[in-house]
This record gives sequence, structure tokens and C-alpha cells, in this order.
Amino acid sequence: MESAFTGMPVSPVTKGAAVNPAYLSVMSDGIDEVARNAGIEADVAQARQWMNAAAAANRDGARIVVDPDTGVFGDPVSLLDFDPADLDYFRSMVPHVRLAPHPRIESAIAIAGSAAQGRIQLFPGDRDFFERVHIHADSRAEAERIFRTAFKATALRATAEPGIVLLEADLGTFPEAVVRKGVPLPAGHTIEWTTPEIVAGRLTVAAPDGSPRTYTWDDTEVGGGWIYLYWIIADPAHERIAIASNVIDLSWEAADGVVRSFDGAIDPLVQEVYLEPAALPLVRRLQPLARPGAREAYQQAMREEVRHYLSVEPSYGKVAKRLYNLFRLGDELEAAAYVRELFDEPSAGLYQVSGLLEAATAALDPTSGIDRTLVLRQLDVLAVTLAAATTGPDETRLLAALGQLRASVLAADETDADWAATAARVRAPAAALVNDFFRTRLLAHPRVSHLLHSYEAG
Repeated sequence: MESAFTGMPVSPVTKGAAVNPAYLSVMSDGIDEVARNAGIEADVAQARQWMNAAAAANRDGARIVVDPDTGVFGDPVSLLDFDPADLDYFRSMVPHVRLAPHPRIESAIAIAGSAAQGRIQLFPGDRDFFERVHIHADSRAEAERIFRTAFKATALRATAEPGIVLLEADLGTFPEAVVRKGVPLPAGHTIEWTTPEIVAGRLTVAAPDGSPRTYTWDDTEVGGGWIYLYWIIADPAHERIAIASNVIDLSWEAADGVVRSFDGAIDPLVQEVYLEPAALPLVRRLQPLARPGAREAYQQAMREEVRHYLSVEPSYGKVAKRLYNLFRLGDELEAAAYVRELFDEPSAGLYQVSGLLEAATAALDPTSGIDRTLVLRQLDVLAVTLAAATTGPDETRLLAALGQLRASVLAADETDADWAATAARVRAPAAALVNDFFRTRLLAHPRVSHLLHSYEAG
């Protein structure tokens, strides 16, 4: 495969050697030209510096690197994009999102996704956390019981904490096709538990023929599907409401000292930045146990997600985020450097609109305990984002709808139907605008355009 800019190989890396400075100069100049043609600003010197650092980091492979100034650690490519200025904020969230402590459990918590890329992701989506959880038990059945206990305590913790609302807790899978809240779900679909269902210890759905099916918490098999928690968290100090999530990778160990994964594979070290130095021994012990080819499997998963967000749930913003991870791990550094230039453009801020509105909507629930003035501040942040990213009729229309939402909050007069309809008049156009922004800029880069067209065709 050849570079879209020069006809040279896509990868500028020769194992064990530095990147040719002349190559970097040509590549970064090419990025600048494409960026100017696409109407975005590109910092050529910074792009060249990042490409050189990323090439060196990729040569190190999956080696764990510790930042001596902060104590955070991860693979060297991930640490390039981590912004230490965010560290105190994310560490302050850890007590709210990590798994509840248990004497038989070790864990290592990290930030991941756009949360771990603060140097470039000026408009992140969720505050994404990732936690490696390792259980000491005599059997898998005992390990499952221990985990269900800790996971339940984690999910219900929000009921006793002010300003935090659990929106979703995913554990187990449906063994058969079911209909849940009117939505048909296939066998093997992850079970999404609500707080009342966790408290009750059971949930009831319907079989396709309409007959009831009840599943109990204590009988839920651990290991199928993904394990996931999703909250909104009030942050009065920063005058915002954040959406936070935690994805858990689960393993267990008996007295024989053999580490076993619940889902058959230890996740590779690819994208997370660990926040606690004390967790380094656990991560160092688990990391070599990742299945051979795990990083390649991760890249393939990114490709599948690109395909998904191109056709099944179209979102070029999500496509861009996954392409960046795919390119930076695959040594396609010119393409990665170009894509990373898109994330700090004002139009990219529209990517946050849907999540900010979702958080504001959940916060208005009287049971949330979140002060309504914080919702007003959230809407003010949205107004600034919309004003910076839009002009003309789009700006006028979106700010008018946002003003209606603000008036509803001030009057304490929002109804579900009215709020939802008005919020949709903000969310849908903003989604269309940010989708068009990322689509146009991604297709402006020859290599990215070629790849996306091949995915759409295949």
C-alpha cells in the first residue's frame, strides 16, 4: 500500500530506526495542504513532532510506560495524547465510578476513549473509564457471586450519593429472543438493568409470543456480553453535568495461580491511561496474558465499528474517532495526524450536543437531586458551543430552540413531550451539521477517502 501523498509506503516506521526527517517533512506538508483545502487549521510543526513521537512509541509495542511526574501509566502511544491538566478532575471522579471494594477483588482503573486524549479531544463525549477487575476465588461460581455482589453495590451506590444518577448497568445476556419495553432483542443481547430492577433483584420481559420471562440478578451469568455502567454526575465546581461510563474487563484466579478470563480473553493494553500508580503491578501481571494477536483484533474491531457507524448508525464523528485509533496503532501516521487535526475545530464541538442534552434531561428528573441551576449552566455551555460552531439561519434556529428549553427550566414547566420535542429541534440539526463537518473533512484526505469508500463498498 502506498501513501496518498508521496507514493512511499504507508508506514513511515522501520523497526529499530528513527523516522526519516525528510519523510516527516513531506508528510506534514501534505497534511497542511489537505487541511487548507478542507478549510481547517493544521499545526505542521506539531504534526511533525507527534508523528515522530508516535513512530517511536509504536516501535516500543505494548510496553507499559510510567509518567514520572504524575504516576499515570499506559502504552506509550496513549500517553502521547493524555493531558496532565485533566488528571485531578478524572481522579476526583474515580470514587464515584469504580467498582465497589471487596476483600477478594483487585482492580486497576483507567480513562479511555476521548477522555484519555485530552491534548486533542477538546470536545469529548462521555467521561469514559475502563477498569481491570481481578477476583480471587476457589471456583468460577464463587467468583461470579463475588462480582455480582460488588457490581450491585456499585450500581446502587448512586442512590446514596447526591448529584449522581445511574442510567444503565449492563450485566449478563438474554438466553433467548425477548421483547423489552416494546423493543425486540435477539438471544445473546446484553441485559440492561435499571436501578429498580437491581433493587428488586429481577426483571421481567416478554417472549416473542407475549408470555412473560423473569430473570433474576443472582442467577445472571457473568461473562457473556459486556459489563458496563453509565451515569450522569453533577460537577458544581466546574458548573457542568458529565456523562460518565465504566467498562469492566473481568478475570479471576484460584489457589493454583492460573489467571482466567470470564469472556475468554484478557483485553490488550491499547488505549487506556491508568490513574493510580499502585495498580501498576496488577496491570503488569495481566498485560502479558492478552491473547496473541490481541492488538490486531482490537484494530479489526475498530474497522468493524467504522463500518457500523458508516451504515448502521451513521455518525462520521464516531467514524473519525475510531479511524484515529486505527491509524495511530497501525503506523499510518500521516492519516492519523490529519484526523487528529479535526477534533479541536469549533464545528467538532457539536459532537457534544446530544450528550449534554441527555445529561440535562436526566438531571431534570425530580429524583436526581441535581440542582436546576446546574441544568441552566449546562444549557449556557450548549449555547456557547452552538454559537461558536454555527452561523446564519442554523445558529438562529438552534439558539432559539435552546432558549425555549432554558425558559422551560426557569419556569419549572417542562413536560416530557414538550421538552423532548424542543430538545429534538436542537439535537437533530446539530447532529446533521457535525456529521457533515466530519464527513466532508474525512473525504478530503485521499487515504481516508479511499478507505471509507472501500468500507462502504464492502
